[in-house]
Amino acid sequence: MPIGIYAELLQDATEAQVKQSVNNPNHVWQEKHNGDRRLIIKQGLDIRDFNRKGDTAKGLTPKLIAALRSHPQPNFIIDTEYVGAFNAIHVFDALQIGDDIIATMSYGTRLTYLHSAFDGFHTDILPIYSAITPMDKIALRERLEAERAEGFVFKDLSAPYRQSNASGTLRYNWRFKFWKTLDAVVIGDSKELDAHGRNKNSVRLGLYLPNGTLKDICGATKKSSFVCAPGTVVELKYLYGSGELDVVQPALMHPRFDKTAKECTIDQIIVSKNWNK
Repeated sequence: MPIGIYAELLQDATEAQVKQSVNNPNHVWQEKHNGDRRLIIKQGLDIRDFNRKGDTAKGLTPKLIAALRSHPQPNFIIDTEYVGAFNAIHVFDALQIGDDIIATMSYGTRLTYLHSAFDGFHTDILPIYSAITPMDKIALRERLEAERAEGFVFKDLSAPYRQSNASGTLRYNWRFKFWKTLDAVVIGDSKELDAHGRNKNSVRLGLYLPNGTLKDICGATKKSSFVCAPGTVVELKYLYGSGELDVVQPALMHPRFDKTAKECTIDQIIVSKNWNK
């Protein structure tokens, strides 16, 4: 059953906006965890989790459910990211703690409630770390890039919880993702079908393994500005690599005429920190 709460969604930030935010004392920076968004409700021993649209989510592991049930507060609604690779919940917002409905309060106040309720509570239920000073923000970004994180977010400390809508077009705070590039080989047209049963206008891309095998790493929508014939070397933009050495959120950039196919090797992929157990 839906809970009638749409999650507060993020909008993409430019590098210029990031530079402005560094010195904005009303902006807090936090890690953007690449997990599964969950709104979690506790009512006594009843633990339910919902996705960003307020629909019932995929559920939590018995270990996490038991931990949430053991929390001293009988009721809460928290906004989290569930990272399945580590079976951990990262708590970054709260709408209710105990009998206090705090969704309309400022984010700074909600953070105070969040830390009061969850700091030191459980090793798998982790309150978010926030960087506020310019020095701490810069250090956070450098650390997250070194750790192969997905990126970071920056939020308005004075704002209440602002729900999105069914289409996800209402977005408020900001996210900055650490995009990466690599050179890949076009394997051929995708055999996947779209919702109308037609072949997708996309190609499969690959990288060479050490044994000389060409491994399929992703599909990407074709660019009309150049021909994607099999064997073509292209520059690919992507967000991060998975533990299976696939890439997430790929986008074709342009052909690379200065590279040979055999130079497109698997060691280019930067695997996300959340795929390393």
